[in-house]
Amino acid sequence: MIGDGTAILTAAHVICGSKHCVILASEKGEAEIETQLLQKNKVAAVLSVNSSLHCESANIFSNQENGSRTLFNFPGEKKDIEYKYPDEEVSVILSDGHEPEISVEAIHHYKSAISIVDAGTCRESTMQVAKEVDYLVCSEDFARQYTGKTINLNDPKKACEIFEEVEQINHKHAVVTLGEKGLLYRRDGKITLMPAFKVKAVDTNGAGDIFHGAFAYAIKQQLDFYDVLKISSMASAISVQTLGAQSSIPQLTKVTSELQKKGNHYDKRRYL
Repeated sequence: MIGDGTAILTAAHVICGSKHCVILASEKGEAEIETQLLQKNKVAAVLSVNSSLHCESANIFSNQENGSRTLFNFPGEKKDIEYKYPDEEVSVILSDGHEPEISVEAIHHYKSAISIVDAGTCRESTMQVAKEVDYLVCSEDFARQYTGKTINLNDPKKACEIFEEVEQINHKHAVVTLGEKGLLYRRDGKITLMPAFKVKAVDTNGAGDIFHGAFAYAIKQQLDFYDVLKISSMASAISVQTLGAQSSIPQLTKVTSELQKKGNHYDKRRYL
């Protein structure tokens, strides 16, 4: 896992609980999370960390009426760090694109690992990683910034054109998340809309990271791709019903029980 602590916790600690996980942390705040997982026997190794670096700080305000958020970010200092990759078996690499050189090097180092990028915004650093990964999982904002076009589900032809442009970035698998509208992916060669699970959102902070962490877990389990998306979507849907980011990460048992209640969700998918 390379990047956000919430996604790391979701995949490695709460849902996965697996020792087949190597953590890369570049800042003190992330290092504290990953070291706790290492001590609890949840991960195989933590890459070298510069403990003198402090992670950026942010103030987040959530609107409990609709769960939306406003974030004020205060970037921290940046320094070059050298990493020595451990001799561990790695099955999945999840990157948020914030550390492109390290992410791409890890993908090349662990050649058998499945790689995923959480592409929230279209930046040069994110694009460097996106071109290398097996699964490009991007936001609606990323798709708009990259293509210059906005996805409108009432215009299926244009929505498909945008999705196909995104697919050309890595020429493999792509998913475009649409928030409360669901997500787009390719099924049986056709671009498909999978609706979001309907819930009352009180705090969307961390929902995207939880989606990506759950996605990494489900990919590692070699599940059918639709099941991967169901687990990821449900984990995210559960999280927005609780205040907080890391505190809202659901247990796998909660995710599976909620999915059983939504057994007819399969029928709601439709081709564009």
